[in-house]
Amino acid sequence: MKTLLSLGAKISASDISDSMANEAAARAKELGIEAKFYTSDLESVEGNYNTVTCVDVAIHYPSDKMAEMIGHLCSLAEDRVIFSFAPKTWYYVFLKKVGELFPGPSKTTRAYLHEEEVVRAAFKEAGFEIAREEMTGTNFYFSRLLEAKRV
Repeated sequence: MKTLLSLGAKISASDISDSMANEAAARAKELGIEAKFYTSDLESVEGNYNTVTCVDVAIHYPSDKMAEMIGHLCSLAEDRVIFSFAPKTWYYVFLKKVGELFPGPSKTTRAYLHEEEVVRAAFKEAGFEIAREEMTGTNFYFSRLLEAKRV
């Protein structure tokens, strides 16, 4: 974030959780980072931005809402959207099936997997083309990261 600020960026960030938005604001303040943090779901975010990022949020949105959500994010972006999602692969489908064998309190959040073709088609429909793609990962999770630029 400091690199973006040094380039003159104005940063605005939202989270659906009020406590997460407040925590991010407190941490930014401790680091001397000036940014606006607020509570909102993705559908309610408004404004115009050079770049819109949406990282590791799509896992909470059902597949039938994916194209609509990407269209909304693209409508906010003047230049580009950086977006990550859990791709629907045989490996992830298998892991979800194994996880369903062990019900418990940790199962309160659904993890939606998304067809990569649907995500790419939604960007194209919104007038964006994929400029860069990466796979990201941790010990237990990986996601597809796309950078889409307005055509």
